[in-house]
Amino acid sequence: MTMETAAAPRRARPFALPMALVRPVVSLGLLFGLWEIAARTGTISAFLFPPPTAILASLWVSAGPNGDPPFGTLLDIALSLYRLLAGVGLALVLGSLIGLAIGLTRWGRAIFKPIISAIMPIPTLAWTPILLLVFGIDNRTTITVVFIAASFEIIYNVVTGIEMMTRKTYWVAASMGASRIQTLRYVIVPGILPYLITGLKLGVGYAWRALIAAEMLAASSHGLGFMIYDAQEYMDMKSIYGGILTISVLGLLIERGVVGALEKRTIEKWGVNVER
Repeated sequence: MTMETAAAPRRARPFALPMALVRPVVSLGLLFGLWEIAARTGTISAFLFPPPTAILASLWVSAGPNGDPPFGTLLDIALSLYRLLAGVGLALVLGSLIGLAIGLTRWGRAIFKPIISAIMPIPTLAWTPILLLVFGIDNRTTITVVFIAASFEIIYNVVTGIEMMTRKTYWVAASMGASRIQTLRYVIVPGILPYLITGLKLGVGYAWRALIAAEMLAASSHGLGFMIYDAQEYMDMKSIYGGILTISVLGLLIERGVVGALEKRTIEKWGVNVER
């Protein structure tokens, strides 16, 4: 075998879709196809289980200028995302501070750890009646529910990240003359960042589900949860399924698209293995 033969470039393979994308598309396509046929042929109730094409058509109309109200679905999506972003942002800031206090100080462990241990087992939605009495039917109620749902995972992962750091790390920083603020900024924060991102990913998932449920109970108008609850009052099954479909797609985009992209650019790029 000559060197020219050994160094011959490989032929480029024809473009092929990854199986990770093909399998869910095929399985979901089969499910919706069978659903469409069964509803159209009367095998199942077309009222309780409208054909997927009819659901998509109804969703398209409600998202456009001819909807009632105009662009209603887009407004529902925008308001739900605003509540999610506000609640998760608040949880990210306060949860990180509380996690740092628990992981780094004795007074933080003494004050916050018993409170969190007592509150964590309580389902997030159990707070909704109390929040309704405090804030009323208002955005503050749903944002607070999102904040509670996301906080615990962020706090837990920040504390775990601190506990995973060895004492030698602090000794090295101190031997180089680093102050407490410098140690926090250049040693502790970069060390816990992979754990913080993992906590954010888990917290966003919990918060999204809690938000939709809270909107059914505490939203005065608009929001995807309110959209489903309002459609149920009028037995509008197409809008109910349209809301469920929208929730599923948005949840997938948030988890895989936004938070997943952040995870790939940080944790996977750094080669960090975050064990839970």
